[in-house]
Amino acid sequence: PAPVSCNLSPDCLSDEERRAFSYFRSRTAHRIFGHRDASNWISILLQLGHSEAPVKHALTALASFHESQEPVDVCVSIRRSEKQAQIMAQMLALKHYTAAIRSIQTESPNMSSRPDITMTLCLLFICFEQFRSGDAACLLHLTAGLRLLYWWRYRTNAYNKLQEYSRPTVDFINNQITPTFQRLRVQFSICMDSRHTLINLGVPLCLPSPKIPSLYPSLDSARNDFDREMNYVFSYLERDQQTSDGQLPSQPPITVLRQWKAALDASDFSAESPILRECTRKLLDLYFYTCSIIAETYNSEFEGIFDHYTDRFKSIVDLAESVTEMWKRESQAFSLLFSFDLGITPPMFHAASRCRHPLIRRKAVSLMLQSPFYHGAWQDRYSGLCAQRMIEIEEQNVGIIVDHINVTENQRIRKVSADLQEEGSQIMMRFIRWPFAPDSPVCTTFVPLTS
Repeated sequence: PAPVSCNLSPDCLSDEERRAFSYFRSRTAHRIFGHRDASNWISILLQLGHSEAPVKHALTALASFHESQEPVDVCVSIRRSEKQAQIMAQMLALKHYTAAIRSIQTESPNMSSRPDITMTLCLLFICFEQFRSGDAACLLHLTAGLRLLYWWRYRTNAYNKLQEYSRPTVDFINNQITPTFQRLRVQFSICMDSRHTLINLGVPLCLPSPKIPSLYPSLDSARNDFDREMNYVFSYLERDQQTSDGQLPSQPPITVLRQWKAALDASDFSAESPILRECTRKLLDLYFYTCSIIAETYNSEFEGIFDHYTDRFKSIVDLAESVTEMWKRESQAFSLLFSFDLGITPPMFHAASRCRHPLIRRKAVSLMLQSPFYHGAWQDRYSGLCAQRMIEIEEQNVGIIVDHINVTENQRIRKVSADLQEEGSQIMMRFIRWPFAPDSPVCTTFVPLTS
């Protein structure tokens, strides 16, 4: 059956859906997509929400759940308690989330010819699960979205296949959906051991490595190339460095990273505002140094290899501290700037969990715990609490920690996933212990959200 069409008329929305669309436009979109990207997404998503039943349900679910996490409006609390209002909003959100998933199942033949709709739903489901739970459910939707994206990119390499899609559909997938999926893939791969999560996607190795120019005309172009480059790096590493025909790709990851950094350093971005230029440069440097560590250590079986990168970890944490200070001084300019966009949390989590120097990793945790920001919809503070628990587990019964060598190899752990429990009072974090292998048993610990 074809998707239910509302002919873009607001009259097809119920009161609860109309309220959710309004909340999405004013609050949720800015939380998720960031200040710079929200306007590009709002009009497209609301239009799809009026014309496509699954998107309508997904938007209603997402905005309703987001609203349930915010302080209750005064006029609402007069009629019912804050807890009652929250429960009702969450029940409404789950009803529409279930309806969105059911719509996909019943309309799957039509959805296969509309990859833009299905990819959009994957993104909205990821956002919903980040608000509601955490890594495990998000990864299911992220994996599905990446598979579909790679399928579409390889399918449309043939011109006659590309002609099956309208120009707006092609532009939407290329210019908005693809960069967002790439950004999410980088965030998840930095924040956990991707060998236990995103490996074996069932798609070809990756898109070709991006062609790096000698310099960049804008910060956005440098940023977009970084996303494409990091997806090349992670898919190269996660597929055991083998293409489908058994040949090594032409560009080793660290080579592509260094080419990109040389182009960034050669660019002056004089058309950008000085504050934005300085902050974004530091953030890009922060991600470059983090991802270069990952590229250089990925195939190591031992966590002790990270002890050779103590100086680089210190530089990473110092850069993050500098960026955070800029955010505090220029709070108006950077209000809700970083969400699906660059933020400090993925690099800080990597530093806190992989650098065993006691002062450096605790400084990284402190920056996450004090951050008022989010990566995606996941609070930076939650990642800080998970990193803090990892430190507690690794340093348990060790005594006074004065250097990384005090945390021996058999005490070290790697995070696999972290998920909010239904009651919202704690995080269930899953991790593996040394020796690290894809079939290592997974351990569980619980992290309270309140001190």
